[in-house]
Amino acid sequence: MKDALRKFFARRGALPAACYLLTLAGWLVLGAWNFGSDAVSRAEGTLTEQQISLGEFQLVDLDAQEGGYTSTSSDPQIILEDVSDRVVRTLSYQAEFDSEPREMCLYYTTAVGEPYSQDKRVFPTIGEDGSYIYTLPRTTIVSLRLDPCSPDATDPVTVQFAGDAITLNDADALPSGLAYWLPSWYQLFCFLLYPALAAAILSWLRAVWQELRTRGK
Repeated sequence: MKDALRKFFARRGALPAACYLLTLAGWLVLGAWNFGSDAVSRAEGTLTEQQISLGEFQLVDLDAQEGGYTSTSSDPQIILEDVSDRVVRTLSYQAEFDSEPREMCLYYTTAVGEPYSQDKRVFPTIGEDGSYIYTLPRTTIVSLRLDPCSPDATDPVTVQFAGDAITLNDADALPSGLAYWLPSWYQLFCFLLYPALAAAILSWLRAVWQELRTRGK
């Protein structure tokens, strides 16, 4: 076995090939793990689609009016203080703004009492139906704070939410089937880059080790 491995790694390109194969194997295992954990959460009833009325959120610097919700500062917030009893993968909604909303993001916390920070926030993508979709990392989510817009303090923005509600775990926004194994463009870039870097570093370390062994004889 040892001789077979030595012969394999003596071949040109064997080290990069091994790094890419290990990365591929890890990606397949990760996809299977995510698929399985979601299946278990669905079976337990903790990963379900939920439409939550805006009335159930804590609104900060947002005034409810007949035409929607109008910002009263440059930092309006929509807060759901406790989602620890469920698995949250996505938050999505359809909305119309009467002027440019500027920055939109979703903050999350992973521990009780933890403050919101820029280290734990995600930005939306636009769905085929025009909805705003925030995809959260696969971790325990304790609370959520949606910043629907970041207007100028002197130029308020009015936002009107379709159905006056926000959806958690919209079925169309969740992965299914092979989607668990399909990488994003950024993940594909990392898949191409990091195994090559790892192979280069290992190759350099092997050359250094061989040089030290030669000098020690």
